[in-house]
Amino acid sequence: MNPIISGISFPAIKGTQASSEYFTAMCPLKRLKKIFTLDESQFTVDKRAQRLINEARIPEITNYILDQREKYVFSSITACIAGNSKFVSIGDSKHEQKIGTLIIDDDAEIYITDGQHRNAAILEALKEDPSLGDETISVVFFVNKTLDERQRIFKDLNYYSVKTDGSLSITYDDKPDAILSKTIIFKSQRLTKLVHMETSNLGHRSKKLISHSAVNRATKLLCGPINHDNYKKLIPIAMSYWEETVKNIPAWLLVCNDKVSGGALRNESIHAHSVTFQALGIVGRWLLENDKNWKQTLQKLNQIDWSRTNKNWDGRCVINGSMNNNSKAAQLTAAKIKLLIGSQLTAKELLAESKFSENENE
Repeated sequence: MNPIISGISFPAIKGTQASSEYFTAMCPLKRLKKIFTLDESQFTVDKRAQRLINEARIPEITNYILDQREKYVFSSITACIAGNSKFVSIGDSKHEQKIGTLIIDDDAEIYITDGQHRNAAILEALKEDPSLGDETISVVFFVNKTLDERQRIFKDLNYYSVKTDGSLSITYDDKPDAILSKTIIFKSQRLTKLVHMETSNLGHRSKKLISHSAVNRATKLLCGPINHDNYKKLIPIAMSYWEETVKNIPAWLLVCNDKVSGGALRNESIHAHSVTFQALGIVGRWLLENDKNWKQTLQKLNQIDWSRTNKNWDGRCVINGSMNNNSKAAQLTAAKIKLLIGSQLTAKELLAESKFSENENE
């Protein structure tokens, strides 16, 4: 190995995996631009060990850093060094041999094997907030890996990764809307029985009625803009509305009392699906703003036939017997629910109903 005349250095810890040495270093964010200069996108897929960067992802991650300036968290970037490098330990004892300085020759190429989007987003964030520069991210360096080995590392690092379920992400989130929805669920014995806090796609055997992600979306429609200034005031309002709604849908009460499963309801009715929760959120927003007797009005919910076979839902949230879960379906379902409980439609809803009727009659 040629001696290193000039290079960059990092405090690092040496480790071993599968009989191969690697090094974990703490890298100041401001040094990332200098370290990762190689753009693998110039190579064909067989000559690189990385996917093409998705530019659309960069702003989202950048905004996450800037918006969560005091709380952002990143996992390690993984990189491979092609060229000369040297590890200088701080001593000769067992532990001292694993702690030291990693020196990488200036002429060495450093390939990002995992974390290119994090790296790109950090560089963008630094442009807006240079104070980030002295903060650090851990970088795991592998040395002297062939292209085939780098491709395998990329595959192995990504093959077993599983994206966190949407409901669990919201349950663990500290954004105002997440705090609001999980607070009303945890404070309500009935909602706790109905809502699955960890899984968004509930199976046929699930005892739970609905997912946290669905309740979160519906609550945002119920409350309108939710932010740090208003979410605490909205908690009792949202909780009161959803508690009253549960009381007036008999099948939901059966789930609360363990007399029927949410899975059974999903098979035969519309009110155990996200689209109907969203529709009820839209209905609630109007009732809370326009109906002083909204609790009495909600009592009419228990007279509604929620079965999928009810023609009221055809073309709205039920298409050819299957549930249709999108914003338009939620709006059309909300309009029908309002009509069934004797509430007025807005001008926008009247127009949508007119177009819906025209399409139905064609």
